[in-house]
Amino acid sequence: MISDGILKTSVLTGTLEGHSIINPRGAKGKRNIAADLLLTALIDAFSILVIFLLMNFSSTGEILMIGKNQELPKAHLGAVLERNPVIKIDEGKIYVEDKLVTADTITAELLELRKKYQELHPNEAFPGVATIQADRRVKYEFLNQVILGMNQAGYSDIKFAVVLK
Repeated sequence: MISDGILKTSVLTGTLEGHSIINPRGAKGKRNIAADLLLTALIDAFSILVIFLLMNFSSTGEILMIGKNQELPKAHLGAVLERNPVIKIDEGKIYVEDKLVTADTITAELLELRKKYQELHPNEAFPGVATIQADRRVKYEFLNQVILGMNQAGYSDIKFAVVLK
């Protein structure tokens, strides 16, 4: 606040007294009010948007992409999936990390994944964990070939993607 004195008088009676950037004719003319943006409403809108995004997105990320024709087996008990190599069996085809392989070449592909893991983590022991994502209607014989190939590549801890009942 400016107290009574020479400063107040010079500010109020200066050359810029009647001029305004918003209204060039001065403060004495008709006041032109543009659309005011209420800061409170803007903060509310952004808060709602942030809460919506936090509630709808998982912090763990997408681990599995389930096809529209694929029906995962149902289970009573389960655990949250961790990021491991995913072997997907879809319509008689085998995919290792979204790369199409055959029952004969799955071991070689998993050995390559194991080699890459050991290059990235030289001082750690290889965990040997992998996840199988297969339709519940896949025949045991076909699934057994995949499991044997995984076992030969050193993946002894095999997890299955399921849907909780």
